[in-house]
Amino acid sequence: MTSHFDLSGRVAVVTGASRGLGQIFGRALARAGADLVVTSRTLDSLRPFQKEIESMGRRIAPLELDVRDEASIRRMADAAQAAFG
Repeated sequence: MTSHFDLSGRVAVVTGASRGLGQIFGRALARAGADLVVTSRTLDSLRPFQKEIESMGRRIAPLELDVRDEASIRRMADAAQAAFG
């Protein structure tokens, strides 16, 4: 299948990536060439997805995030910046 959606050299942030739609969107973005910052409230829940995305040859930074907490959002943004520049 040919894709006209090329995200090579880009980084996408996917919240709620431990399951469901977050993983579906993450896979689609990775297939389009994006590296990923994936988030969940618990890091352990992201490990299997991290391995899957790495097996696709993409870089991935799994990070803890509680979207209801401004301090958590700031920590995630700082860690994402440190991981990908």
